[in-house]
Amino acid sequence: MRHSFVSALLALGLLVHSAPALAYIDPGTGSALFYVVTGIVLSAYFALRSLYYRAIDLLFSLRRLDQKCDLAIHCEDPRYESTFMPIIRQLAGRGIPVTLFTMYPRDGSYEPLPDGVVHKAIPAGMMGYAYLNNIEAVVLATTTPQLDVMTFRRSRRVRHYVMVQHALGESRYVRPYAYDYFDSVLCCGPVLKENIRKMEAIRETPAKRLYETGLPHYEVLRASAQCLPAPSGAPVVLVAPSWGPLSMFEAFGVDFVAAIAQRYRVIVRPHPQMKVSQTELYERILALEGVEVDTGRTPEQAMAKAHILLSDISGIAHEFAFIHERPVLIVDQKERLGGLEGEVLGGGSELRRLCADFIVPMPPSEMPEILIHLERTLAGHSATRLVEVRGQVVYNFDTASEIAANQLEEIYQCEKRMAEEGETVRVGAQVAK
Repeated sequence: MRHSFVSALLALGLLVHSAPALAYIDPGTGSALFYVVTGIVLSAYFALRSLYYRAIDLLFSLRRLDQKCDLAIHCEDPRYESTFMPIIRQLAGRGIPVTLFTMYPRDGSYEPLPDGVVHKAIPAGMMGYAYLNNIEAVVLATTTPQLDVMTFRRSRRVRHYVMVQHALGESRYVRPYAYDYFDSVLCCGPVLKENIRKMEAIRETPAKRLYETGLPHYEVLRASAQCLPAPSGAPVVLVAPSWGPLSMFEAFGVDFVAAIAQRYRVIVRPHPQMKVSQTELYERILALEGVEVDTGRTPEQAMAKAHILLSDISGIAHEFAFIHERPVLIVDQKERLGGLEGEVLGGGSELRRLCADFIVPMPPSEMPEILIHLERTLAGHSATRLVEVRGQVVYNFDTASEIAANQLEEIYQCEKRMAEEGETVRVGAQVAK
């Protein structure tokens, strides 16, 4: 024992008082060694992380009884409740057994669920998706894209996955493979349907069932808008952009808001995701002086007060125009599509072209002339033209929740019948009828 202790002291002394090594490693060898060591460390890190997530996945795979349901609806964030609640009310009235999975707790401030609807609050993030990745259900409907791409994986015990739209989109400003691995998509309008078919042809993937559905949450917004007073007094500008690389706050900072406030009353509504993903920028917005900052759960109150909306690619542009029938000015960031599906689709935005009379695009280079563009957009607005285009680009305006419920019931009954007949779970999409 004493010999070992002495040996250890000698070894420590050699390390502390080591003489300079008369050796040379050339820069190329040094770089190679650095990359080898870095590769080993990163490989070990990702291997350990993979084991961790596999352990979580295994844990939830053993809890099958707690994860068994019929028609599952996954709501990732409270702001998507306005999409699902009108559908849930319709399905519950028909006796369809619905289980609502939310990645947040529901308290008394939320609309009560109809009788017969089961609610399960699951964790947000990886733990919640590990749970979903192992549930057993006939159908699972969600607004969350990129199924089977990242953390949200297909469960072998879910027969059919349905993507539900929470905004008027066109498969252009979403991340790669957003819709590819769903069995069905409840499409908001013809542009999205056409672009999904284009992506299937480009990637040579099986054709999905594409339903002509619409946007159920438009009914919620429209009912709310009818209960709120119309804007009055001096024009109010609502500044409500998206978040991420295409956001006007990311591109131009926040100083342009002060310039607008010199002539108009201003309400700023930062995108809720900024609070999570762009914390520093979010704090700068909250610190703006001389403007109203709206951070409510929904944008309805802010939209009702505004005469015009200033935005970018955010879905709120279509909500404001089509629900309130008022003009929108957007900073056109169409040239920045790197890493999004629009880069694969090519061409320009069809929705922007069709809606250009009332959702007016402004080149980013003209941001210093923002006051002139706002004045011109307000003066040239035509509500008649807006209503005409709305009928062309949105499926089933004012009736989408009933249509969506019909379609989900059809999918559910079909899959349930095939399950009873012993047909195995299908992985991959089917051709639409």
